[in-house]
Amino acid sequence: MYPEWQKKRFYELHLAWLVQGPRGYELLFKVNPYSLYATREEALEAAKALLQGDLDQDPKVGPHKAPVRLSGEDRTRFLVLLESGRALLPLDRYALLGEVAEVEERLLHRAPFGDQRNVLNSLRGLPVRLLYTPLNDPEGESQEVAQGVLEVLPEGVRVGGVLLPIPQGTPIEGLAYEEAFFHLGEGRYYLYALSSSTPS
Repeated sequence: MYPEWQKKRFYELHLAWLVQGPRGYELLFKVNPYSLYATREEALEAAKALLQGDLDQDPKVGPHKAPVRLSGEDRTRFLVLLESGRALLPLDRYALLGEVAEVEERLLHRAPFGDQRNVLNSLRGLPVRLLYTPLNDPEGESQEVAQGVLEVLPEGVRVGGVLLPIPQGTPIEGLAYEEAFFHLGEGRYYLYALSSSTPS
């Protein structure tokens, strides 16, 4: 297994606003997008930077505004709690939830088709689904091209009875053992593994 295909340890930062519901706190909205950091300290620094702002929802996630503004004392107390890994700060009928969780993730990897480290090779021999989306129609639905065991050949890939030629220099992106995608001609192809038994 290539190092680029292996899972790596990261720290994920979650910040979310909760609202009091009939059975306790319920999610109001997530503040920050999915974010991974190499160390716990980096995740805590990112939380500290976010706490300097209004804690509105990041525009990449959605349009919500923070229901409550934090005082300096609230920010300090929240960060102290977050250093232990998890923080819940009640504020009237709302609460701010924070968590720094240790996770193991694969990173998106990109390599040309001719490179053995391209992630199509990690899917070799697995049952996959091959989909196609036309590039000139962003609203267009993905169409299933084939389903079956993936063969990676020097000239392209075979899924079930379908042979798809791929030029050697075509960039292949994806997550090893999970998915791969690439552009060919007027479209984008996407393969994903149908079985979830993937090495770590």
